[in-house]
Amino acid sequence: MPTGRTPGSRNIPLDASVFFIIMVIMPKIVDPEERRNAIASAAVEAISRAGLDGVKLTDIARAAGVTTGAVAHYFPDKDAVLAAALETVCARLFARIDEIDGAPTVEGIALALPLDPSDLRDWRVWLAYWGRAPFSDSLREIHRQYYLDIEAALTAKLERHTDAPGEVARAIIAAVDGAGTRITLEPDAWPADRQKALMHQLLGPLFQQHGLLSD
Repeated sequence: MPTGRTPGSRNIPLDASVFFIIMVIMPKIVDPEERRNAIASAAVEAISRAGLDGVKLTDIARAAGVTTGAVAHYFPDKDAVLAAALETVCARLFARIDEIDGAPTVEGIALALPLDPSDLRDWRVWLAYWGRAPFSDSLREIHRQYYLDIEAALTAKLERHTDAPGEVARAIIAAVDGAGTRITLEPDAWPADRQKALMHQLLGPLFQQHGLLSD
């Protein structure tokens, strides 16, 4: 029977040869910022279900599809993860403000309300922090700064369209806060069309007074 032979080797029948396949497994390259953002987004989902007090790192890790060790690798403690979740929610709001082209409209402002399940999730997280802010100096300061940033962003969008951009921006924020809170607590009673109609009732007169468009 033919054999394969090399100097110093044993005779091994070819039909009984053992073939070894050496597989080099390259480690998956992970973008740290991308992984951190994914964990923060998962924290938003977990908090929206369990609240700030009820959520655990294991809940966040499960939602992110990673281990608790991976969460700890990117965040020093639970508070850091929770802060990143709030940052994620606010970043989405700022992105919507940035998308406003020209003068803000009532229809455009209504997009900040919990019109769909994804928006409702973000509102639940925002209110979870909001409820704790009066009793926490650090959370109260974080909320205060976010409100200042939101007001500044809206004011910048309104500056070329009204003589009182700051006043209008603060009124918009108050209207959205009040409506969004009620809607988040009673989501089944507030379909998207009703939410938008409420915004027109609240902001229509203000926009008309300042020469801004509703639609």
